[in-house]
Amino acid sequence: MKEVSRSEHGGLRLLLAFIALSMLFVHNAAAQVKQDFAHDTGLAAARCLDNQLSLSHDGEDAAMGGLRSMQFFFTNISSTPCALKGYPRFELLNKSGGLVRGGRAANGLTRMGDEFKEAPQLVTIEPGNKATFWIDYHARGAGSMGKPCPTYRRFRITAPGTKRVFVQRDAIEVCSGLEVSPVRSPSGEQR
Repeated sequence: MKEVSRSEHGGLRLLLAFIALSMLFVHNAAAQVKQDFAHDTGLAAARCLDNQLSLSHDGEDAAMGGLRSMQFFFTNISSTPCALKGYPRFELLNKSGGLVRGGRAANGLTRMGDEFKEAPQLVTIEPGNKATFWIDYHARGAGSMGKPCPTYRRFRITAPGTKRVFVQRDAIEVCSGLEVSPVRSPSGEQR
């Protein structure tokens, strides 16, 4: 076995130091590219994953003529920020738990305020904070004498860009016009 001289040993140390510095440089450059990409595209956080969200139902509004609205929230239950953009999937379920024919909400709210008619925006949800969306639909109006509309006891909701399905149990009478809003930040929202 050949013995390594001091000069060869020093050269080996220099080579290892150079490799370590190169790896550090590449890592920092990659992190900067990722940060620049996030800044340029407006992505402040990674897309929300299935296990980062919970769903809650808060308010309901009823207007003349049977127009109804329900508000929902996605809460970030993780320790890191995440982002959502787009329309949640809202689907009515029958007694057996199957999708009701024609029971998927259409994207876009034509009867709501102007903030819901805008294109979907990226919403960053900090840990413990929420993003909101609404559904609109027509039910029988007050004093209606006609035949009752179908009442559904379950529906399922999927956040945009995720696969986790939240099944909710709540009575909802839908005659027509089931629509869902894009996800929005709840701050400053007026209804």
